[in-house]
Amino acid sequence: MDYLAIACRCLIGLIFAISALSKIRGRQAYQEFAKSTTTLLPRHGRRLALPALAAEFAVPVLLALPATTLAGFGLAATLLTAFAIAIAAALRRGVRTSCRCFGASTAPLGTQHVIRNAALIAVSATGAALGPGNPAHPGGIAVAAVAAVVLATLVTRLDDLIDLFAPTTATSRPSR
Repeated sequence: MDYLAIACRCLIGLIFAISALSKIRGRQAYQEFAKSTTTLLPRHGRRLALPALAAEFAVPVLLALPATTLAGFGLAATLLTAFAIAIAAALRRGVRTSCRCFGASTAPLGTQHVIRNAALIAVSATGAALGPGNPAHPGGIAVAAVAAVVLATLVTRLDDLIDLFAPTTATSRPSR
């Protein structure tokens, strides 16, 4: 179970590090994030963009330290829950905006983003329940970390994967 705890810490830490860094890769990236936040939450979005970004940066820092692991998972679960609720509410209102979760994606927010956040909440809860972990073997730590990197890559590229495997509409072929 210690290696699962390490994998949870690495996965959630990577997800939030990638998310936060993607939003500050340039002035335009942050502006697009703030705009999408305002579209999701018209009354408070602009004011919440910067605190949300700061909290995203705090998660990997908290998860990196065994003494603050529980706080890191708690903050991650809180943010993911807030994001999921905001996305679900926007979808119910018919709001269409692009997912700026990991930067430059222009894919519209959808149910898959709520499901993704719910899965990450479950990972956070699992990690919190397991604690920081006290692994005994460096090889096990490496396997857990590599697994987390692979999963983080899949999660952050979710929109691309869905687009790749989504059924396409059949186009009519000219008759011969």
